[in-house]
Amino acid sequence: MQKLKVLVGIRLLLASALLGSAVGLDLHERLPFHTAPLYGLLGLTFALSLLYALALRSQQHLVVQGLVQVTLDLILVSLLVHFTGGLDSVFPFMYIFVIFAAAQQLQQRGAVVVGILSGCLYGALVFGEWTKLIAPVEFAGGTAVRPAGYVLYQALIHAVAFFAVAILSSHLADRLRQAGLELERRGLDFRNLQALHQAIVTNISSGLMTLDLEGRVVSFNEAAERITGYAFAELQDRLWGQTPFAGCPALIEFFTQPDASPAQAISEMALQRRDGRLIPVGTSCSTLRDTEGRVAGLIAIFQDLTERKRVEEQLRQADRLAALGQLAATIAHEVRNPLAAISGSVEVLRDELQAAGQQRQLLDIILGEAHRLKLITGQFLDFAKPQPLLFRPCAVRPLLEETLRLLERSSEWHPDTTWHLREDGDDLRALADADQLRQVVWNLCLNGVQSMPDGGSLTIALKTTVSVPPAPAVASGAEATLPDASPEPQEWIEIAVSDAGRGIPAEDLERIFDPFYTTRTSGTGLGLSIARKALERMAGRIAVESRPGVGTTFRVWLQLAPAAMPAGSGTT
Repeated sequence: MQKLKVLVGIRLLLASALLGSAVGLDLHERLPFHTAPLYGLLGLTFALSLLYALALRSQQHLVVQGLVQVTLDLILVSLLVHFTGGLDSVFPFMYIFVIFAAAQQLQQRGAVVVGILSGCLYGALVFGEWTKLIAPVEFAGGTAVRPAGYVLYQALIHAVAFFAVAILSSHLADRLRQAGLELERRGLDFRNLQALHQAIVTNISSGLMTLDLEGRVVSFNEAAERITGYAFAELQDRLWGQTPFAGCPALIEFFTQPDASPAQAISEMALQRRDGRLIPVGTSCSTLRDTEGRVAGLIAIFQDLTERKRVEEQLRQADRLAALGQLAATIAHEVRNPLAAISGSVEVLRDELQAAGQQRQLLDIILGEAHRLKLITGQFLDFAKPQPLLFRPCAVRPLLEETLRLLERSSEWHPDTTWHLREDGDDLRALADADQLRQVVWNLCLNGVQSMPDGGSLTIALKTTVSVPPAPAVASGAEATLPDASPEPQEWIEIAVSDAGRGIPAEDLERIFDPFYTTRTSGTGLGLSIARKALERMAGRIAVESRPGVGTTFRVWLQLAPAAMPAGSGTT
């Protein structure tokens, strides 16, 4: 369609130029032919051009419109040649414009056909006028009778010229068309590459800043804005010394010592954000070169190292804590033997001396504190170096009753404290290590008793269930290999230990399982940590619910032992 519009425009331009020339010459001197037919043809050309323009608005049948325009142009040019002198006319060159138009609209084959038709029409016109089959127009000075050879020569030379123009114009049009397609393809590739480049610069997590040779900010991506807190509009065209990177060693070296500027430099610096906060930033600077290899500026890529520094500090702290824990475990192991000797010796002295009064009270204090130290070191060693597990079906109710009766005889038990055990089922057996499970129950029940210093009701509920919380993402300690083939059994045993104590504040619920975290002045903060660690090693679960002033419930889930597994079998 665009080519047809161009063709209409060129036709109007040529018709206007021809009309202006004819009018100008006609005013000063008489033309050698009658001008009335010329003006008529020009008027017809203007009228047809208007019809062509109106037809193009429909944008339909464009190929047909192109054929019609080229055909009518051939007829108009032939009439123009006839009315301006025929063989003596100076307008046969107008066929060339029609051939050019055909090359653009109808490609190579159409241009060749129009070139041949142009030669045939011109030849037929001059031979018709020469043989008087077509009445020649009146020409100034009369019409001389030309030899047949001259007429044949003019017809052949024009026909060959038109054919050659058709070949050359079609070839040029084809090359131009290919060049246009290639240019369009390259333009599309360039736009795609530009869009890809923009997307990469926009979406990378690292900040990107480019500077010119004078040190002025040329570009600043979104990650750079996010890291520094500055918008690109605030830093654009500002010198590097007026940006947050004024203290960057690589920039200082590049712009203050141009002769010693490295091709690439990596450094760290403390960058002050727009909100005034200092953050550690790692920068990597490299020279920016143009297509000819000349230095055109500097590229600075930088990252916020705050999170990395925090993780590194945590790793260093974890290494220090691991070493300290290993040392503490060794010391605790070595302290247990002297404690056993001290407590044994004190008991012997108390019995042999038959101490009474204040002396016996002091000996009882020594024995009590020695027992407390032995308990603390034992819990610490259980947490630091857990013993291998022996998995076997464990009758849960007898284990709970035994543990609760032992707890009744401990010093932590208040006379007004009572316990109740409910079991929904008969002879429920869990697949677990009996000693570790006893330790878990002891720690949970002891925690409930300690939360009721004035006494209260301790309730233990036992039932089967299929609804359990998901396994923890990271289990502390090695998980044992269970004998059942299914990694997620269908049935579980749930043990719920509920007290009527003070409850746990919401801000402490997330930390109660952390080692050494306790709200009691005499507590070690290891009981619940040991319980959770033992349950994780037994592929169990634990959860806590608490309401301050109402009480706390710990729920423990263990796998239900298969009915076909004998009670004495197990695996480590």
